[in-house]
Amino acid sequence: MMRIWTMLCCMVLVAGCSLSRPERAEVAENPVTGAEIAVTTLDAPLPATATPPEVIPPAKPEPVMPEPAKPEPEILPVPADPPPLVMTPEEQACFEKGGLWGAVGSGGTACMYPTRDAGKQCRKESDCDGYCLARSGTCAPYTPMFGCNEIVQDDGVVVTLCID
Repeated sequence: MMRIWTMLCCMVLVAGCSLSRPERAEVAENPVTGAEIAVTTLDAPLPATATPPEVIPPAKPEPVMPEPAKPEPEILPVPADPPPLVMTPEEQACFEKGGLWGAVGSGGTACMYPTRDAGKQCRKESDCDGYCLARSGTCAPYTPMFGCNEIVQDDGVVVTLCID
């Protein structure tokens, strides 16, 4: 009820403001457009005395001259053998033992060895070459496992092992 009363009061005030001036005020000139705008058509009709436009014959095409042959691109020589890879003694020892050298942990590099029983079901650590992963219940695919991993120890206890 209060909303209706408020709405009615607002309408009376607005109506009173617009009805209080019986004379109409002059509208000021718009500063952007200036005075009244004149409207004209763009396509004005031709005057009655106009003559048809002069017809210009199309130009004859000139014969096209064949372009001279472009020279063959120069082929750069390819080196016969790529430069040999430079390995540190640690990398060399890792590859000789069947490991994989790569970035691990906190930005360092290390040798990771694949395990023989990767993916095999396990219940404790002694069932695997490496670790028995608690979440999947399988043997780890490589050793050492960097980062934090839940593993199952030999006594069946699940622990979190973190290696940086």
